[in-house]
Amino acid sequence: MNIFRRIIVVLALSLALVACSNESGTEANTGQAEEAAAPELMAKPSTGKYPYMGVAELDKYLADNTGKPTMLFFWATWCPSCKQEIPELEQLNTTHGDSVNIIALSVDERVEDLDRFFSKGDINLPVYWGDQAIAAKYKVEAIPTMVIFDKSGKQIFAQAGVFPHSMLVAMVKKLTEQ
Repeated sequence: MNIFRRIIVVLALSLALVACSNESGTEANTGQAEEAAAPELMAKPSTGKYPYMGVAELDKYLADNTGKPTMLFFWATWCPSCKQEIPELEQLNTTHGDSVNIIALSVDERVEDLDRFFSKGDINLPVYWGDQAIAAKYKVEAIPTMVIFDKSGKQIFAQAGVFPHSMLVAMVKKLTEQ
């Protein structure tokens, strides 16, 4: 009976990891490399409440913000772990937004999903809407994923997962003491 429980736990964890992965079952089953295909542009430029940020827009943002580190979070409204991370990012932006740029970059297919997600109130966090091309550039294989850029705009860190506020604060302190 103990082995049966272990198998159930392993299967449940595997399912949770796959649920927040951006790979489709077809690609995983056929063994096709995602990098082999050119990334498909899913998002259409938006200048509304959630501006579009693609590869070129992020490059410009980093160039315009030289001298201040940037924490970029890839997420989606349908991801349970991402929903956990958004309040942590808002709190970080409130407490440390003056010393580090914090960006929440949604890879949802439709900008309307963001409107629905944030319909309950205002958010204290810069939220952008991106596409698969920018996710592919930073090798985002699961969400949420955090990518950190130093003060010069050079990528220095990338990791999938949810980060508690205390860990985010420790990262900001490390980034700003350099």
